[in-house]
Amino acid sequence: MTEIPEHLLKRAAAARAAKSGGDGDAPADAPAAASGDAPAAAAAAPAAAVEKTKAAPAPLPTLDEAAPAAKPDIAVVAAAKRRKRIPYWAAPVLALLPLWGVLYVSSVQPPPAGESDPFVIGKAVYTANCASCHQADGSGVKSGGTGQVLTNGEVEKTFADPLSQVYWEHFGAADGGARADGTYGDSTREGGARNVNDLPSAQMPGFASLTSEEMAAVVIYIREEIDGGKPADDPNFNSELFAQDPAAMAALVDAVTALKAGDPDAVSTVTGAEGGK
Repeated sequence: MTEIPEHLLKRAAAARAAKSGGDGDAPADAPAAASGDAPAAAAAAPAAAVEKTKAAPAPLPTLDEAAPAAKPDIAVVAAAKRRKRIPYWAAPVLALLPLWGVLYVSSVQPPPAGESDPFVIGKAVYTANCASCHQADGSGVKSGGTGQVLTNGEVEKTFADPLSQVYWEHFGAADGGARADGTYGDSTREGGARNVNDLPSAQMPGFASLTSEEMAAVVIYIREEIDGGKPADDPNFNSELFAQDPAAMAALVDAVTALKAGDPDAVSTVTGAEGGK
Protein backbone atom coordinates (compact mmCIF):
# COMPACT_ATOMS: atom_id res chain seq x y z
CA MET A 1 0.00 0.00 0.00
CA THR A 2 1.31 3.34 -1.01
CA GLU A 3 1.83 5.85 1.82
CA ILE A 4 0.57 9.44 1.21
CA PRO A 5 3.02 12.05 2.21
CA GLU A 6 2.14 14.02 5.30
CA HIS A 7 2.31 17.44 3.73
CA LEU A 8 -0.35 16.46 1.14
CA LEU A 9 -2.64 15.27 3.88
CA LYS A 10 -2.31 18.65 5.65
CA ARG A 11 -3.20 20.52 2.50
CA ALA A 12 -6.27 18.43 1.91
CA ALA A 13 -7.38 18.98 5.51
CA ALA A 14 -6.93 22.78 5.17
CA ALA A 15 -8.96 22.81 1.93
CA ARG A 16 -11.83 20.96 3.58
CA ALA A 17 -11.77 23.34 6.51
CA ALA A 18 -11.97 26.38 4.19
CA LYS A 19 -14.93 24.95 2.26
CA SER A 20 -16.88 24.07 5.42
CA GLY A 21 -16.34 27.51 7.09
CA GLY A 22 -13.86 26.25 9.57
CA ASP A 23 -16.18 23.67 11.15
CA GLY A 24 -14.15 20.67 9.99
CA ASP A 25 -11.67 19.08 12.30
CA ALA A 26 -8.09 19.99 11.58
CA PRO A 27 -5.55 17.28 11.96
CA ALA A 28 -4.39 16.93 15.50
CA ASP A 29 -0.86 17.08 14.56
CA ALA A 30 -1.20 20.39 12.56
CA PRO A 31 1.00 23.05 14.16
CA ALA A 32 -1.09 25.90 15.60
CA ALA A 33 1.15 28.75 14.55
CA ALA A 34 2.74 27.40 11.45
CA SER A 35 3.80 30.25 9.35
CA GLY A 36 2.93 28.44 6.11
CA ASP A 37 -0.79 28.01 7.12
CA ALA A 38 -1.46 31.67 8.23
CA PRO A 39 -2.82 32.94 4.88
CA ALA A 40 -5.38 30.17 4.68
CA ALA A 41 -6.63 30.85 8.22
CA ALA A 42 -6.87 34.62 7.52
CA ALA A 43 -8.88 33.98 4.33
CA ALA A 44 -11.33 31.76 6.17
CA ALA A 45 -11.92 34.22 9.02
CA PRO A 46 -13.70 37.05 7.04
CA ALA A 47 -16.03 34.60 5.39
CA ALA A 48 -17.16 33.39 8.77
CA ALA A 49 -17.43 36.89 10.25
CA VAL A 50 -19.56 38.48 7.48
CA GLU A 51 -23.14 38.89 8.62
CA LYS A 52 -26.13 39.42 6.34
CA THR A 53 -27.26 43.13 6.17
CA LYS A 54 -30.55 43.71 7.90
CA ALA A 55 -33.42 45.25 5.80
CA ALA A 56 -34.51 48.82 6.69
CA PRO A 57 -37.65 48.96 8.86
CA ALA A 58 -40.89 49.87 7.05
CA PRO A 59 -42.13 53.50 7.66
CA LEU A 60 -44.74 53.91 10.35
CA PRO A 61 -48.24 54.92 9.13
CA THR A 62 -49.31 58.57 9.71
CA LEU A 63 -52.60 60.47 9.64
CA ASP A 64 -51.32 63.05 7.10
CA GLU A 65 -53.08 63.00 3.76
CA ALA A 66 -50.94 61.81 0.94
CA ALA A 67 -50.19 64.45 -1.71
CA PRO A 68 -52.47 63.90 -4.75
CA ALA A 69 -50.74 62.83 -7.88
CA ALA A 70 -50.46 65.60 -10.51
CA LYS A 71 -53.06 65.26 -13.26
CA PRO A 72 -51.77 65.46 -16.82
CA ASP A 73 -52.89 68.56 -18.81
CA ILE A 74 -55.62 68.09 -21.38
CA ALA A 75 -54.60 68.51 -25.01
CA VAL A 76 -55.85 72.14 -25.28
CA VAL A 77 -53.99 73.28 -22.16
CA ALA A 78 -50.84 71.43 -23.14
CA ALA A 79 -50.95 73.04 -26.61
CA ALA A 80 -51.44 76.48 -25.06
CA LYS A 81 -48.39 75.99 -22.81
CA ARG A 82 -46.30 74.96 -25.79
CA ARG A 83 -47.45 77.90 -27.91
CA LYS A 84 -44.99 80.72 -28.39
CA ARG A 85 -45.75 83.97 -26.61
CA ILE A 86 -46.55 87.12 -28.62
CA PRO A 87 -43.45 89.34 -28.86
CA TYR A 88 -43.67 92.68 -27.05
CA TRP A 89 -43.39 94.70 -30.25
CA ALA A 90 -46.56 93.11 -31.60
CA ALA A 91 -48.75 94.61 -28.85
CA PRO A 92 -49.12 98.06 -30.50
CA VAL A 93 -49.91 96.41 -33.81
CA LEU A 94 -52.65 94.31 -32.26
CA ALA A 95 -54.02 97.35 -30.44
CA LEU A 96 -54.43 99.19 -33.76
CA LEU A 97 -56.20 96.30 -35.50
CA PRO A 98 -59.72 97.49 -34.47
CA LEU A 99 -59.02 100.95 -35.91
CA TRP A 100 -57.76 99.37 -39.13
CA GLY A 101 -60.94 97.28 -39.27
CA VAL A 102 -63.14 100.37 -38.94
CA LEU A 103 -61.24 102.18 -41.70
CA TYR A 104 -61.42 99.14 -43.96
CA VAL A 105 -65.18 98.73 -43.48
CA SER A 106 -65.69 102.46 -44.11
CA SER A 107 -63.70 102.26 -47.34
CA VAL A 108 -65.86 99.49 -48.78
CA GLN A 109 -69.20 100.94 -47.72
CA PRO A 110 -71.26 102.97 -50.20
CA PRO A 111 -70.86 106.75 -49.79
CA PRO A 112 -73.27 108.53 -47.46
CA ALA A 113 -76.45 109.75 -49.07
CA GLY A 114 -75.28 113.37 -48.85
CA GLU A 115 -72.41 112.69 -51.25
CA SER A 116 -74.86 112.00 -54.08
CA ASP A 117 -77.63 114.34 -52.98
CA PRO A 118 -77.65 117.53 -55.10
CA PHE A 119 -79.60 119.39 -52.42
CA VAL A 120 -76.93 118.71 -49.80
CA ILE A 121 -74.06 119.60 -52.11
CA GLY A 122 -75.93 122.43 -53.80
CA LYS A 123 -76.91 124.09 -50.55
CA ALA A 124 -73.32 124.05 -49.34
CA VAL A 125 -72.12 125.64 -52.60
CA TYR A 126 -74.95 128.18 -52.62
CA THR A 127 -74.34 129.20 -49.01
CA ALA A 128 -70.63 129.72 -49.64
CA ASN A 129 -70.88 131.54 -52.99
CA CYS A 130 -74.36 132.89 -53.69
CA ALA A 131 -76.26 133.67 -50.49
CA SER A 132 -74.35 136.91 -49.79
CA CYS A 133 -75.93 138.55 -52.89
CA HIS A 134 -79.10 136.52 -53.49
CA GLN A 135 -79.90 135.88 -49.79
CA ALA A 136 -80.20 132.45 -48.24
CA ASP A 137 -83.80 132.07 -49.40
CA GLY A 138 -83.18 133.52 -52.89
CA SER A 139 -85.17 136.69 -52.24
CA GLY A 140 -82.28 138.85 -53.51
CA VAL A 141 -82.98 142.57 -53.88
CA LYS A 142 -86.47 142.11 -52.43
CA SER A 143 -85.03 141.65 -48.94
CA GLY A 144 -81.87 143.72 -48.95
CA GLY A 145 -79.68 141.60 -51.22
CA THR A 146 -77.87 142.84 -54.30
CA GLY A 147 -78.56 139.94 -56.66
CA GLN A 148 -81.55 138.95 -58.77
CA VAL A 149 -84.57 137.27 -57.20
CA LEU A 150 -84.37 133.49 -57.54
CA THR A 151 -87.81 132.49 -56.23
CA ASN A 152 -91.36 131.97 -57.53
CA GLY A 153 -90.32 130.68 -60.94
CA GLU A 154 -88.03 133.61 -61.81
CA VAL A 155 -85.05 131.34 -62.53
CA GLU A 156 -86.98 129.15 -64.96
CA LYS A 157 -88.33 132.25 -66.71
CA THR A 158 -84.78 133.51 -67.30
CA PHE A 159 -83.25 130.11 -68.05
CA ALA A 160 -85.70 127.73 -69.70
CA ASP A 161 -82.78 125.35 -70.18
CA PRO A 162 -80.77 124.52 -67.04
CA LEU A 163 -77.64 124.29 -69.20
CA SER A 164 -78.07 127.98 -70.07
CA GLN A 165 -77.95 128.69 -66.34
CA VAL A 166 -74.77 126.60 -66.10
CA TYR A 167 -73.20 128.76 -68.84
CA TRP A 168 -74.17 131.98 -67.06
CA GLU A 169 -72.90 130.88 -63.65
CA HIS A 170 -69.63 129.55 -65.09
CA PHE A 171 -68.65 132.67 -67.06
CA GLY A 172 -70.61 135.42 -65.23
CA ALA A 173 -71.23 138.95 -66.47
CA ALA A 174 -67.57 139.98 -66.66
CA ASP A 175 -66.11 136.91 -68.37
CA GLY A 176 -68.45 136.31 -71.33
CA GLY A 177 -71.63 134.89 -69.86
CA ALA A 178 -73.76 137.43 -71.70
CA ARG A 179 -74.27 138.29 -75.36
CA ALA A 180 -72.61 141.28 -76.95
CA ASP A 181 -75.67 143.44 -76.16
CA GLY A 182 -75.51 142.51 -72.49
CA THR A 183 -78.46 140.09 -72.48
CA TYR A 184 -78.25 136.59 -71.08
CA GLY A 185 -80.45 133.55 -70.61
CA ASP A 186 -83.63 133.02 -72.67
CA SER A 187 -84.04 135.81 -75.21
CA THR A 188 -87.79 135.13 -75.39
CA ARG A 189 -88.31 135.49 -71.65
CA GLU A 190 -91.65 136.93 -70.61
CA GLY A 191 -91.02 140.60 -69.92
CA GLY A 192 -87.83 140.60 -71.97
CA ALA A 193 -84.39 139.08 -71.63
CA ARG A 194 -82.32 139.78 -68.55
CA ASN A 195 -79.48 142.25 -68.98
CA VAL A 196 -76.27 142.74 -67.04
CA ASN A 197 -77.26 146.35 -66.60
CA ASP A 198 -80.50 145.53 -64.79
CA LEU A 199 -78.53 145.65 -61.55
CA PRO A 200 -75.46 147.75 -62.45
CA SER A 201 -74.22 147.87 -58.87
CA ALA A 202 -73.94 144.08 -58.63
CA GLN A 203 -72.31 142.33 -61.56
CA MET A 204 -72.63 138.56 -61.52
CA PRO A 205 -69.16 137.00 -61.07
CA GLY A 206 -68.14 133.77 -62.79
CA PHE A 207 -67.62 130.59 -60.76
CA ALA A 208 -65.22 128.67 -62.96
CA SER A 209 -63.49 127.43 -59.81
CA LEU A 210 -66.39 125.11 -58.94
CA THR A 211 -66.05 121.46 -59.86
CA SER A 212 -68.44 120.09 -62.47
CA GLU A 213 -70.44 118.19 -59.83
CA GLU A 214 -70.64 121.27 -57.60
CA MET A 215 -71.89 123.36 -60.52
CA ALA A 216 -74.50 120.76 -61.45
CA ALA A 217 -75.66 120.49 -57.82
CA VAL A 218 -75.99 124.22 -57.21
CA VAL A 219 -77.94 124.77 -60.44
CA ILE A 220 -80.34 121.94 -59.50
CA TYR A 221 -80.61 123.26 -55.93
CA ILE A 222 -81.51 126.76 -57.13
CA ARG A 223 -84.04 125.51 -59.68
CA GLU A 224 -85.81 122.91 -57.53
CA GLU A 225 -85.27 123.94 -53.91
CA ILE A 226 -85.22 127.75 -54.07
CA ASP A 227 -87.24 128.46 -57.23
CA GLY A 228 -89.76 125.67 -56.59
CA GLY A 229 -89.28 123.72 -59.82
CA LYS A 230 -89.81 120.00 -60.30
CA PRO A 231 -87.58 117.32 -61.84
CA ALA A 232 -90.10 116.88 -64.66
CA ASP A 233 -89.51 120.51 -65.68
CA ASP A 234 -85.92 119.63 -66.62
CA PRO A 235 -86.07 116.06 -67.96
CA ASN A 236 -82.35 115.93 -68.84
CA PHE A 237 -80.90 117.72 -65.83
CA ASN A 238 -82.58 117.25 -62.44
CA SER A 239 -82.11 116.01 -58.89
CA GLU A 240 -83.28 112.47 -59.61
CA LEU A 241 -80.80 112.02 -62.44
CA PHE A 242 -78.03 113.50 -60.30
CA ALA A 243 -78.73 111.07 -57.44
CA GLN A 244 -78.60 108.15 -59.89
CA ASP A 245 -75.50 109.26 -61.79
CA PRO A 246 -73.66 112.41 -60.67
CA ALA A 247 -70.96 111.78 -63.28
CA ALA A 248 -73.52 112.06 -66.10
CA MET A 249 -74.64 115.48 -64.84
CA ALA A 250 -71.03 116.53 -64.47
CA ALA A 251 -70.38 115.50 -68.09
CA LEU A 252 -73.15 117.86 -69.28
CA VAL A 253 -71.57 120.66 -67.29
CA ASP A 254 -68.19 119.92 -68.89
CA ALA A 255 -69.75 120.12 -72.35
CA VAL A 256 -71.19 123.57 -71.55
CA THR A 257 -68.10 125.04 -69.91
CA ALA A 258 -66.03 123.93 -72.92
CA LEU A 259 -68.00 126.36 -75.13
CA LYS A 260 -66.57 129.68 -76.19
CA ALA A 261 -67.22 132.64 -73.88
CA GLY A 262 -69.56 135.39 -75.13
CA ASP A 263 -71.90 133.03 -77.01
CA PRO A 264 -74.55 131.72 -74.60
CA ASP A 265 -76.79 130.63 -77.51
CA ALA A 266 -74.23 127.93 -78.39
CA VAL A 267 -75.63 125.95 -75.45
CA SER A 268 -78.41 124.71 -77.76
CA THR A 269 -75.81 122.69 -79.69
CA VAL A 270 -74.88 120.59 -76.65
CA THR A 271 -76.36 117.09 -76.61
CA GLY A 272 -78.79 117.09 -73.72
CA ALA A 273 -79.79 120.75 -74.05
CA GLU A 274 -83.51 121.43 -73.65
CA GLY A 275 -84.06 124.10 -76.27
CA GLY A 276 -82.60 127.18 -74.61
CA LYS A 277 -82.13 130.24 -76.83
